[in-house]
Amino acid sequence: MSASASYHRDLEALASRVLECLTKPGAGRDGRTAWELKMELKAAHTSLFTALGMLVERGAVRLAPHELTVLVSPAGATTPKTPSELTA
Repeated sequence: MSASASYHRDLEALASRVLECLTKPGAGRDGRTAWELKMELKAAHTSLFTALGMLVERGAVRLAPHELTVLVSPAGATTPKTPSELTA
């Protein structure tokens, strides 16, 4: 597997983990800050924001300014959409 394919697979996995954090039982509908997600998932800053960008593009999350970071909230999705689902 190429380094690029491996990195993309890791980003997809991180995107799934973000959605799990946002939609697990007991998670508030207000969402979580990017900082909270970064700390809980132990994710690199760049990888987290790349995964968030993927989720925004897919319509799975919304971002809103919050203090010195962003608030990430689910947009009604419970699982990330794959590229094939986006074109279906």
